[in-house]
Amino acid sequence: MHQVMIVDDEPLIREGLRTIIDWEEHGFQVATVAADALEALRKLSEAVPRLMIVDIRMPGMDGLQLLRTVREQCRPCPKFLILSGHADFEYARTALQLKVDGYLLKPIDEDDLIQHLERIRQSLQEERTEATGRWGREHAIQRLVSGEAEGMPEQADPGWLTYEIVLVRPLERGEPDASAVSRIKRRMIESFETANEGIVFSAEPYLGVMLKETMNRPSAASKVYRRISEACEEREFDATAGGTVAMLSDAGRSFERARELMKRRFLFAGGGIVTAEPELPSIPADEDSCSAPELEEKLYLALDAANAELAAEALRGLGALWLAAGASEQELKTGFTTRLSATLSKLAQSRPEAREFVQSLNSELASISSETRYELLLARLISICAKVADRLRIAGAGPDLQVQKMIELIHRNSADNLKLEALAEALGYSSSYLGKLFKSATGDYFNTYLDKVRIQKAKEMLCKGMKVYQVAEQVGYANVDYFHAKFRKYVGESPVAYRKNAAQSR
Repeated sequence: MHQVMIVDDEPLIREGLRTIIDWEEHGFQVATVAADALEALRKLSEAVPRLMIVDIRMPGMDGLQLLRTVREQCRPCPKFLILSGHADFEYARTALQLKVDGYLLKPIDEDDLIQHLERIRQSLQEERTEATGRWGREHAIQRLVSGEAEGMPEQADPGWLTYEIVLVRPLERGEPDASAVSRIKRRMIESFETANEGIVFSAEPYLGVMLKETMNRPSAASKVYRRISEACEEREFDATAGGTVAMLSDAGRSFERARELMKRRFLFAGGGIVTAEPELPSIPADEDSCSAPELEEKLYLALDAANAELAAEALRGLGALWLAAGASEQELKTGFTTRLSATLSKLAQSRPEAREFVQSLNSELASISSETRYELLLARLISICAKVADRLRIAGAGPDLQVQKMIELIHRNSADNLKLEALAEALGYSSSYLGKLFKSATGDYFNTYLDKVRIQKAKEMLCKGMKVYQVAEQVGYANVDYFHAKFRKYVGESPVAYRKNAAQSR
């Protein structure tokens, strides 16, 4: 029995329709009634009607508004019979434009109602038959692509000359919208199956199309992409094709190829159906021997020196390294977020004048996980770095300013593995030129100046009673013996003796 809902604000009409005919004799059953549109919507999910008989004029939401709302919310959508009086011509015209399934004038004529019911029952039966056949084909294809081709019914083979599987994944910036995916699938069925150009099937988490024609010609590929795009209703999506096969039994190979390509979807540029592995970003020639920690240090120094371009290079280098190692989408996002977050924290500590601004970028950094394309992710990261560089940039230029920048960088980062070459790159000068400039301005070579800064900080820590090995590590000397030698060279006594003498003089 097909369930019926009657919606009318007049109790006599509601009850009269219940008893005017023998509903079950015509294949229907009145499941529920509603006094207005809002009550009807509340009862909709429980009653699941296949036919709604709706008064066109009701207080609040009228019958046509209810019709539109139900069509947006319900799949499958029920059939509609509209009730109206003689004075409702404009309503009736709108109802016809909305393609309702029947129009009844009050008072209701019994024979007229029965004719409508017979026609609607026939239509529902045809839809059920078609849906059952479609489900059978879809189920057969799902078994085929999963490697269960044995025992497939003959009617599942459309008898085409070629077959090719295309997989589609609508992209979301949050949790997948199941209702949107369902709508997209229905639109794809309408587009491909009505034109007899393919059979649509579900292959979680993707939608699939088994195509009748090969996409070897650009025009064919463009047509398929356009059909998918229209079905996706302006929603961004990825699509991959597994290549043409000559026999239905080989469609599983096309499916597997499309699925393998889909695993790299994060690297796709979008705008077309992908038929080959995406080209990985290349590692710059001057960074092909760099490790991830070296590139992280380069990123930090670039930002501390307000060099946005160099920071972007470091980010691209890190991404290329991780991709070459086979990093997944989630591993890339986690890697970038973790590294840049650590860099921002370090900057916030060393640059108190910009601490609040740098820390404010953490929320923007956290949001990059929603990006659906690698290039867009990288662009967001580079944008964050550019904002940091803009805030930290010292106005002006010239040799004296560069030396001042070097001195500031050394004092802020003396515990790190600083190298003249890295600082020169961050500041945009050659290391030989900047080294001479630094020696001329300070009287010391770069390494000597760095040692003096470290030893001065070591003296301050020793005066606080810290252990020698702790001091060595915190000022940037991994080898304690080497620290001893450097300390004695610049202070004239051992770290232990200096700490003892400092304690006695207090």
